[in-house]
Amino acid sequence: MRIKRFGRLMATGTVAIALATALTACGGSGSSGNGPVGDPVFGGTLKFYDPIEYTAWLPTNSIWSNSQVANNLAERLTWQDPKTGEIKPWLAKSWKISDDKLTYTFTLREGVTFSNGDPVDAAVVKANYDQHGLGDKALGIPPDRFFSDYKSAEVIDPLTVQVSFTKPNVGFLQVASFYRAGSILAKPFLAQDLNGQGQAKNWIGSGPFVVESVQGTTGITLKRRDDYNWAPEGSGHQGKAYLEKVVFKTVPEAGTRVGALKSGEAHIARNIAPYDEETVTAGGGVIEAFPVQGQTNKLSFQLDSVTPILDKNVRLALQAATDRQEINETVLSPSYPVPKSILVQGTPNRGDSSRFLGYDLNKAKSLLDAAGWQPGGDGIRVKDGKRLQLDIWVAPYYQVAQPVQELLQSQWRKAGVELKINATSLTDYEATQLARPDNWALVQGQTSRAEADVLRTAFDSAATNELHANTPDEKLNELVRAQAFVFDPAKRTAAVQAIEDHLFGEGYVIPLYDETQVFGLAPSVHGFSTESTARTWLYDTWIAE
Repeated sequence: MRIKRFGRLMATGTVAIALATALTACGGSGSSGNGPVGDPVFGGTLKFYDPIEYTAWLPTNSIWSNSQVANNLAERLTWQDPKTGEIKPWLAKSWKISDDKLTYTFTLREGVTFSNGDPVDAAVVKANYDQHGLGDKALGIPPDRFFSDYKSAEVIDPLTVQVSFTKPNVGFLQVASFYRAGSILAKPFLAQDLNGQGQAKNWIGSGPFVVESVQGTTGITLKRRDDYNWAPEGSGHQGKAYLEKVVFKTVPEAGTRVGALKSGEAHIARNIAPYDEETVTAGGGVIEAFPVQGQTNKLSFQLDSVTPILDKNVRLALQAATDRQEINETVLSPSYPVPKSILVQGTPNRGDSSRFLGYDLNKAKSLLDAAGWQPGGDGIRVKDGKRLQLDIWVAPYYQVAQPVQELLQSQWRKAGVELKINATSLTDYEATQLARPDNWALVQGQTSRAEADVLRTAFDSAATNELHANTPDEKLNELVRAQAFVFDPAKRTAAVQAIEDHLFGEGYVIPLYDETQVFGLAPSVHGFSTESTARTWLYDTWIAE
């Protein structure tokens, strides 16, 4: 029965994705495959249901629900084609890179304005980048970790700005296209302190929509900006957006979101569960699965914990005891590819680490034997009188986190490892993570950015430091930093592969599945698309009732 169900899902998903590919413009990574219905029409209110509340509207906040909205409010200097990775013009019509790779000179488009009427000029770009790169202590704003080695920005003339770094940064043009780092906002917004910037009502962008109203943390309504006329190169059209309004609403219950799609109450629902994909398509809707370029959804070992994972053999054993194919076939769907790298398929310069990621239960048992963990009476291994038990918390950001962890619990038990799963609310989860108890051995997560430099952001001990090692792995630091200086594509791919070889050779991370955003679309929705990390882009979307 399971195989039959997924056979149908694969067929449905393949058709939808094929249609999405055929209809894609530079403006997004796909568009709805509901069939030809004539020319796009203007007007209408689109209702978008999301499972997560809308909180902390900081530009640098990557919470999934917020970013579906913010991507339609603020724009960037460059646009990244989601399928090719190519960087194309947007608010900047051209740019030059100095021979020493330390300076980027951008020429801006003429006539672009924010929703308050202020011009998008070199001075406001400098103000945005300085706040990202240097932070602002007086306003309580910390530096943005994606602006590594930022030095300064200089206004050359009203439409020319020069951005400088202390070290080469091969990924900066992609940073300039990234929704949570490159967004350009008006000066009144930049004058707000950290709390003020965290309120959606204060956002003043140059995008095709503006904030009309905010319903606490459970909803936000956008209205079209009728004078908008500077969509990125290759968009499906120019001029104002088709939709007149967009209503975003928090609906936590998966069944309620699917029911709303079937009844016509909602037009788009995010985070359709694997077991609901067939229900959506059977009701005439469309499932759209967009890869979230950047890191795979993975477990990162926390090397500052007081747990058995400090032993490399234990980490490698858990890697070998993880059956990703079974995860895909049992609790996921074809919408979630089996990972073969630390990076999601499609991410530029992605490596191939298949040789590290095969399922081998005998190898897992042998490694645990070598580490001194012997099977106990109930099958769980013991050493020095202690059971081989690890704690994990369900990451509430991910629709499939709990079923994936429950299957992983079963897989690891076969090797003699007990995985204790802790489920809690989003608030309590974040509080527990901040407190970092000694038994916090594993963290499920991923950082999305369609650029291999995301590995430096994640693993450099001077940046996010995902592994939380008390003593930094200097070899890893060297590798993730070095790739940022390599501008030759072939050499860069080799540099990224070296990072992967080290990460998996040391057993630092366990990929679970390629991170994917799965949307359900009503039959009336057309032209739906996302940017390179699967954040909604509604400029080309329209409704035909």
